[in-house]
Amino acid sequence: MRGRLFFGAATAAFLLCAPGAGAQDGDQPGDASTTAEFTGAAVEGEFSPAGDVDWYRMRVEQGQRYSVTLDGVPAADGNAVDPVLTIYDAEGNQLAFNDDANASLNAALRFSPQQSGEVFVEARAYGEQETGRYTLAATSAPTPPDSVGNDVNTRARIAAGRPVSGQLEFEGDADWYRFSARTGQRYRITLEGAEGGEPLGDPLLRVLDREGNELAMNDDSELGLNSALDFTPQRSGDVFIEARGYADAYVGDYVLTVTAERAPTDAISAERNTRGRINIDGNLQQSIDFDGDRDWYRVRLSEGQSYRFTLRSDGESALSDPYLRLYGPAGQEVAADDDGGDGLNSYLEYTAPATGAYYVEASAFADSGTGGYSLAAMAGDIPADQSTDAALSPEGDYRQGVLSPAGDRDWYQVTLEEGQSIRIGMESAQTADALGDPYLVVYGPDGAELARDDDGGEGLSAFLEYQATQSGPHYIEARGFTEDAQGAYVIGLIAGEIGESPDYADYLAPNSEGRASVIGADGDVDWFMIELVEGRPYRFNLMGFDEGGLADPVLTLYDSNGQQVAVDDDGGAGTNSYLTFLTPTGGTYFAAVSSYGGVGTGRYWLNAVDTDVPGHVGTDENLDAAGDDRTSRIDMSGDLDNYRVTLEGGQTYTISVSGSGDNPLADPFLSIRNESDETVASDDDSGPGLDARLRFTPEQSGTYYIQASGLGGSIGWYQISIVRQ
Repeated sequence: MRGRLFFGAATAAFLLCAPGAGAQDGDQPGDASTTAEFTGAAVEGEFSPAGDVDWYRMRVEQGQRYSVTLDGVPAADGNAVDPVLTIYDAEGNQLAFNDDANASLNAALRFSPQQSGEVFVEARAYGEQETGRYTLAATSAPTPPDSVGNDVNTRARIAAGRPVSGQLEFEGDADWYRFSARTGQRYRITLEGAEGGEPLGDPLLRVLDREGNELAMNDDSELGLNSALDFTPQRSGDVFIEARGYADAYVGDYVLTVTAERAPTDAISAERNTRGRINIDGNLQQSIDFDGDRDWYRVRLSEGQSYRFTLRSDGESALSDPYLRLYGPAGQEVAADDDGGDGLNSYLEYTAPATGAYYVEASAFADSGTGGYSLAAMAGDIPADQSTDAALSPEGDYRQGVLSPAGDRDWYQVTLEEGQSIRIGMESAQTADALGDPYLVVYGPDGAELARDDDGGEGLSAFLEYQATQSGPHYIEARGFTEDAQGAYVIGLIAGEIGESPDYADYLAPNSEGRASVIGADGDVDWFMIELVEGRPYRFNLMGFDEGGLADPVLTLYDSNGQQVAVDDDGGAGTNSYLTFLTPTGGTYFAAVSSYGGVGTGRYWLNAVDTDVPGHVGTDENLDAAGDDRTSRIDMSGDLDNYRVTLEGGQTYTISVSGSGDNPLADPFLSIRNESDETVASDDDSGPGLDARLRFTPEQSGTYYIQASGLGGSIGWYQISIVRQ
């Protein structure tokens, strides 16, 4: 299946004795940077402006059960906001959620943490345009005793033909039953809410091995919200059947049932004694005959040699989603692939660490599905020329690959129509043997180079856009930056160019290396989505780069509703764009890149940094001494902003810092500092009003720093400029 580019007793007493609702002193961030503490005592807050999200830190204890409520407070007209309540762990994983509870629009949930620690409680409005006040509160009590264990130490057992009745006593409860499974048997397992009493509302059923690895799972089946699955064990031994509620949000009575039948016979077994064989540079056709069927084929591999294996849907009744695994001489899994080929087919590349017998396994994804397949084994790495058998779909695709040995290059074929655009990204795999610095090259139908990129993506990742100038097969080369590079990588392809609207925007990560791309035609606009934190100042840089760089870039910022909130044309060096933006509310924003007047093409680089202009010699802000200006902001009393500039000895420059915008810096102060961070010139009020301005002639050429600040604790927006006389 494709889918990659899921408090002790003392605390309880404290909650019961806590004081009444208290108002927060200010709006808190809508992410893990929040410092707002929530102890369970009622807290009053407000969603304002529209789209506001509030996060609270809450200390929880294992063994306690928390009841959390989030109620809208009626306004003068009697209407109240519709609140949504979510709990996240420290890594941002959702632990509990509720929208409407108790036949109302208010939210309420019960939550039993699996471990002690800090969680985040999120309060937000259901509608992005809703505003209004709310009350957040929580109580806790000891978790009810659990009659069945929830790990491999459970004493509960179940046998085929002997249904078991049980109960999930609290949210997050999970009951594990030990079951002795045997090869040659197929088991039908069902988990249903029990009739009468309080039935379990939405059962979730899993089968796990002794290490806790999931072997089979089902949520909703032909039995409605009840769960059912078929399980055919690959080896005899104990497994564990887990009964729980979906999203850990349900409690109640259930019935767990296991029935057994003889598994269908299979000519190709799934173990090392298999009769199945495949030769290198050979292929075969066979079928998966029942759910859980797996076919093993023995193959001999040589140490240090690279091999390619493909598993494809084949025949009139084809296997819909093949899954390919490779096992070592001892029967241990050494490699696997789901959708590494075209469509849902599998493609696996492997370099044998030792000579011996290996085993190629053909199966269905999640052991669910039957049908015909073709399996092939080939010697050699992915070819590095037009003979490659590795392909990428122009409609969107990705692969995981390995460059081995050192200096290896992998070619992927993609068939394009004239004028068709694609975006290609390549990054290091998240493995110990990851490729250090990926590099991309695009070749045309005749094998001539058309485009290349080194670090156009995040960090050292490669990224480029390409528009085909002719129809036919094109080739994408995955390689390393150095000639001796080797390691694992991930390559992905996205159809079309960067979107021209918010609905098709690419992602821009704040505080990253930024994104490199291209304005390919007059009138082209590239949209990027970026998540910003409430109340933080962000600096956006947009500049043309490389040969044929975008000559006059324009940057426009929009909020989540598509309303323009900021724009800049030439705020950066030369005709490049630069702007500072202080977020009034956290959430999704959009950065749109275009050319001035909609005329002009070329490559550009865009990044966003959520820090103020540095106030030291390590600043990353630069001014062009030939003539330049910036708009930025002094955010707090004592804030200093430094700009690096290279000046010519004996040349005179006029430098100024003046208040700007709707909230101007009241009393700007300007100083010039040398490379030793010593003040060599300064000015307070030589410009209009309280603005600062001075004429400066350095005695010698070199690097200087222009420092902007506010006197008397003043804050606000300013413009800094330099003009060569």
